[in-house]
Amino acid sequence: MVIGMLLLGAVLRSPVTGGGQPIDSSADGQHAPIDLAARATADAQRLEQHRGAWTLQFLMACDRRNLEPIVSALDDQPAFFLLRYPATGKECFRVCWGHYESKAEAEHPRAYPDALSEGVKAIPWATPVANVLP
Repeated sequence: MVIGMLLLGAVLRSPVTGGGQPIDSSADGQHAPIDLAARATADAQRLEQHRGAWTLQFLMACDRRNLEPIVSALDDQPAFFLLRYPATGKECFRVCWGHYESKAEAEHPRAYPDALSEGVKAIPWATPVANVLP
């Protein structure tokens, strides 16, 4: 019995050779990784136009698994900004929303996309745009 299980384990771990077709990762719902650095550079350039304004920061994260779902969900939202957070020495990013003329306007209650209000479960804080730009 033990020998049979060992043989079965060896067969299951053996690579399949010949005649196989490449796997299309898009067919099973997987997509190419998002280029977070390129997105952050583009978003910083967009937000730079509002350097004297305020924004809402929802979180700072260094783990792609936390960032990619948010970026995917909010990719087409002009109020969404992904910005580098270089102070950690790692590749970390801030998730920000909007630009507002004053702190009071930024703190005014409003609805946010589900990716921020449900997925992040963070309370945003108002911060000057100049403080979040790299």
